Amino acid sequence: MSGETQANTPFPKWRCIANVLLNSEPNEKCDGLVNRSQTRQSEWGATLEASASLATGALRHDVTLGASYIGSSAHFTQSTQFGYLLPDRTVVAVSGPGAFADGTQDSENAFDARVDLRSRTTALSAYALDHVAMGRGISLDLAARYDRVSVRNRDGITPGGGTGSLDSSPVYHRLNPAVTLTGAVAKGANLSLAWSQASRAPSAIELGCSDPESPCRLPNALAGDPPLRQVIARTVEMRFDAGNAWGHVHAALFRTDSSDDILFVANDASGYGYFRNFGKTRRQGLELSAKARAGRFTLSASYTLLDATYRSGETVNGSGNSSNDAPAPGFEGAIEIRPGNRIPLLPRHTAKAALGWEAAPWLSLDLDMVAVSGVYARGNENNAHQPDGTYYLGPGKTDPYAVFNLGGEVRPGPGITLFAMVRNLFDKAYATAAQLGATAFDAQGQVVSRPFAGPVIDGERPLLNSTFFAPGAPRSIQVGARLRF
Repeated sequence: MSGETQANTPFPKWRCIANVLLNSEPNEKCDGLVNRSQTRQSEWGATLEASASLATGALRHDVTLGASYIGSSAHFTQSTQFGYLLPDRTVVAVSGPGAFADGTQDSENAFDARVDLRSRTTALSAYALDHVAMGRGISLDLAARYDRVSVRNRDGITPGGGTGSLDSSPVYHRLNPAVTLTGAVAKGANLSLAWSQASRAPSAIELGCSDPESPCRLPNALAGDPPLRQVIARTVEMRFDAGNAWGHVHAALFRTDSSDDILFVANDASGYGYFRNFGKTRRQGLELSAKARAGRFTLSASYTLLDATYRSGETVNGSGNSSNDAPAPGFEGAIEIRPGNRIPLLPRHTAKAALGWEAAPWLSLDLDMVAVSGVYARGNENNAHQPDGTYYLGPGKTDPYAVFNLGGEVRPGPGITLFAMVRNLFDKAYATAAQLGATAFDAQGQVVSRPFAGPVIDGERPLLNSTFFAPGAPRSIQVGARLRF
């Protein structure tokens, strides 16, 4: 109706029910979705390996040759039913001719969220490793692994291939080498320099949403699937290790450059996108760890500094990001990733510490801590989101946190161990991940049907956006027993 506001149109229940019964624009009038999915999968495989030691002149070789086969099959089905939100944030599904998102709705924005996919994957691998002892504490490790991965996807809804079909039969193969040179710099201390290459075949979700002609609204929806290239990662690492009877220390500098990385990018159709190989990313940093034992006490600690950044520019969907290019706040738009922007969901700082105490031959206690810095939210790939308190609620990243765990073991007799573990000892409330997106709730937690009366652009009104957090697990207690025969 014209002139609707939050005050005179507070709840979409009857509007949603009516449009589902009429099969007319339920995707636009209902504010809730019930997604149902089912996955059946199985995996089997075998590995054959042989090793031998031999000498060539002054060099000693420890050679390992191996091959493996892994087969897997999966059947994934999904359906999406329209519904409306209740104030307690539950969704009531509505029945009727337009109840399910199957693309038949009388709406210009109708979408089909059904999936019926059968997939079979076969992975064949062959690998070789030669550890060469060169004398004077110097050794050289040479390795190579060849992988051939074939995927056979068959669509039970739209078979035959082409736009909108999940049918595909891509084959990926690659030879990945690695080399490590290690030398003794002092008694009990080694310095290593390593270079390696690794590859990753695209996942089923990435393959199923990679067609620019049939983009997906959400990255976990499936649509057409032209082939994607493998992600190739090349790593250079320098490691230092030293140890003796009292403990061990480790330090490492590393850099991994990934090419043909896979990213969910924006499409010309507003609010939609697809996966594609886009460019390069880099993960580099420092690792430090130490472990020491003094009498009945064991102390360990580690720290990781991770600088994870995009190294190529790209345009991605940024509808929940306040810095997007929409014509006005609250509307759908895109954001620009620039080289040097931090990758979301990867913490820059991670620290761990643990203290163990052998209180008695039959009793041991352990206390550990994990501290993590905040991460940028998905949707804030340009690191520029700033909440305004009106159209955009919540920050563009999570807060740092520290979680403590306490455990103990009692050994009343040979082969018998009783244990207990309290995770998140102080019941810390924290978030491990976040994502920007439109919300149906205002800052007070109330359902909002029409948050803003205007402006109206192309028949659409602004949406309220917020930061969605993935909460960490609350305090939990686990007890159990282990028996050894």
